[in-house]
Amino acid sequence: MVSTQTGDGGGEKQRLNFDAAEESPETVGDGDASLEETAEREREYLRGRLRDELGREPTEEELNEWLREHTEGY
Repeated sequence: MVSTQTGDGGGEKQRLNFDAAEESPETVGDGDASLEETAEREREYLRGRLRDELGREPTEEELNEWLREHTEGY
């Protein structure tokens, strides 16, 4: 659980509680399988995005290069 306080500038503070289970997407079955499914969906999204930009099917090298360029700073 994450707890934080916010103020409205008038001296009042409101406590907000966030339960991690409420924030997380629902998983079905094995957590690793859900992670793999999520990674696959993201890869397919990227493939479609690059397909639209390039006007053709991107190569694996192009997909990997795009991912590297956009995640390098993290």
